[in-house]
Amino acid sequence: MKQYRLWVRLPNGTTTHTVITAENDMAAKQLGEAMFGRNNLLNWTRISS
Repeated sequence: MKQYRLWVRLPNGTTTHTVITAENDMAAKQLGEAMFGRNNLLNWTRISS
């Protein structure tokens, strides 16, 4: 499992970073979109390998 930092837009219009654990890049993107909404996931970066 790898850790990813997600940059997301919150409902009040602000942005924040959050860290999740996923198997791969695509899984991290899918988890972020499921948690915050498709248009609210602004970027994701792997922070551990």
